[in-house]
Amino acid sequence: MSDPGMKMLSDIAVKVGKLEALQETNARAIHDMATGLNRLINKLDQSDDIAREADLRAKSAHQRIDEVKLESDKKWSGVQADIEWLWRTVLAAVITGAISGAAAFVWGNIG
Repeated sequence: MSDPGMKMLSDIAVKVGKLEALQETNARAIHDMATGLNRLINKLDQSDDIAREADLRAKSAHQRIDEVKLESDKKWSGVQADIEWLWRTVLAAVITGAISGAAAFVWGNIG
């Protein structure tokens, strides 16, 4: 072969070598990106599971709060009824005492 033909083949061999190196670099980069993407997908799946669990816990907590509120409302209505009964009893005792005192005063002045 002639000298210019060898030079051209040598240039082609160098360029092919560069292309092979570039292809290997790209293949590694694509593999790393795919690995990173898989990790990202796993993390997204985990965060989705965590979000679902948090939603279920929040719903459960709201249900318990509603139950506690209902019980509290029942107890409070019972306390209100007791307070109403207490005031009526105290008022009746005061009225009875006033009437008894007035009767004793009148009875003491008459007798």
